[in-house]
Amino acid sequence: MTAEKSLQPGRLGPPDSASQLAEASGELVAMSFPGARRVAGWLFWVVFPALCLAALALAVLNIAGHIGDHPTGIRGTFIVSPRSCVQGICSFGGTFTSDDGTIKNLPLLGDPRWHSQDVHQVMFDPNSVEVTALPGHWDPTPSVIAALGSVTYLGLVGSLVRGARRDRRH
Repeated sequence: MTAEKSLQPGRLGPPDSASQLAEASGELVAMSFPGARRVAGWLFWVVFPALCLAALALAVLNIAGHIGDHPTGIRGTFIVSPRSCVQGICSFGGTFTSDDGTIKNLPLLGDPRWHSQDVHQVMFDPNSVEVTALPGHWDPTPSVIAALGSVTYLGLVGSLVRGARRDRRH
């Protein structure tokens, strides 16, 4: 054994690669643990595409389930009452009056972000004790962002696969 081979700790011999030199000096080396490339490959080619397909399916189901969906209940006006707090528990309520006049001054729960004496156009579902602010629509933004992100990643992976297949043929 030469003196050069005894330079690396745990092994008799010189460092064989730049990553081993960097590791010996204490620097952080990307992909330096055994099997790192295999783990990264599984994540990039299998796990992330599977998660993207699941996110895309959920986004499509969410969007399809909410198209043309209108809030159910009785349309009316809600006047927010001053908040009343007892022992740290506050109620956020007000009175509801239906547009057709069949219900007047019904005490219900409102949105805690509303301020006292605000007037809101709402829908009241008789099966609950709270009102829903109009327009009462569902915001599709998270589903659209998830779908676009998933399609973009799957497009990138598909493009890389297509390029690799084309390179193998030529």
